[in-house]
Amino acid sequence: MPHASAIVVGAGMLGLALARALALRGRRVVVFERHERAVGASLRNAGAVTPLAVADAREREQARRSRAVWREFCDAADVWHDPCGSLVPAYDADEWTLLQEQAAAADDGELLDAAAARRRCAWIGARGLRGAWFSADDLLIDPRVALRRLPDWLAERHEIEFRWKHVVTRIDYPYVWSGGRRHAAEQIWLAGGADTATLLPDLPPTLPPASRPRLLLRLAAQNDGFRLGSLVSNVAALVQGAAFTRPSASRLRERTGTDGVPDLRLLQSGSGELLVDAAFVATDNDAATAQRGALDTVRRLVELPDCRIQQAWTLPCLAGADAGAAVEALPGVTAVAAPGPAGLGLTTAFAFAEDVVAGASRARPADVELSARRA
Repeated sequence: MPHASAIVVGAGMLGLALARALALRGRRVVVFERHERAVGASLRNAGAVTPLAVADAREREQARRSRAVWREFCDAADVWHDPCGSLVPAYDADEWTLLQEQAAAADDGELLDAAAARRRCAWIGARGLRGAWFSADDLLIDPRVALRRLPDWLAERHEIEFRWKHVVTRIDYPYVWSGGRRHAAEQIWLAGGADTATLLPDLPPTLPPASRPRLLLRLAAQNDGFRLGSLVSNVAALVQGAAFTRPSASRLRERTGTDGVPDLRLLQSGSGELLVDAAFVATDNDAATAQRGALDTVRRLVELPDCRIQQAWTLPCLAGADAGAAVEALPGVTAVAAPGPAGLGLTTAFAFAEDVVAGASRARPADVELSARRA
């Protein structure tokens, strides 16, 4: 292989974003991926690009920059996407109070009364509805389609080379080993996943650990012609990040946690599938209890004709507004963890990667000696 100026290990969402960011800065990039195409958590996400869910100002700016990249890619590659926005209905008094506080402080959305909220989404739950917050920023994609098409677009647009079914077995800067051969680069980037723990076993635990899992549900197909119209979230999802600091946010966060209310989003894909993305404060719920709790929340938010579950799975969730992180394990070797509060990597990944590559988000070098280097 010709000498590359940057090697990225891993072609999930984070690896693809890092490859693009490196190419934008003039690097000749080669991506090594152990599978035939991207697999894992990146493809199992619900597919919401949600700036509304990001309260931290810096990450909100990253989310909007990333959304622009998604629009550019989807338009150029003719990939389905829906700039449908998000609707957050309020039913309880404390929820409505918080949305009023949001309206007074934010300039990127609209506070709707109950009638206007129902016009925005005819299926939204009417019983006890006080009103809703609407943000036009949010975008839907189908990650199963988008992340399989994205490498081809990156290869064509940025001349990034992909080495599929190439397992990296060792790193000894400036080399990586794959398939019994060594490949040199000026920079080596590890894009999360199992490869980081395997290749950098002596790396201190400076990258954020997984926190509460997210539950994802695929619901039964609805009646012909059913369209949700907007991504629908409960207020608990709006306040789940510690960076969301409206006056009543902490009280509502405490109340919903005590009541066992998940932070939840409901969205509809281009094929018409309904997907539920929920996270609970309690981590000891069994699968049946968690699924019942999620469906109870869905039924309050939306009057669905059919709430039967067709498929259920879980994903790890990174907690906190600073979930994304990068650490320079050795000069020239950087390990990066998935960006975004609550595991919202699709929302912030492109801009997060740009900032990491530019050095804006990089942690101080760790004083470690890699076992790969000792070999």
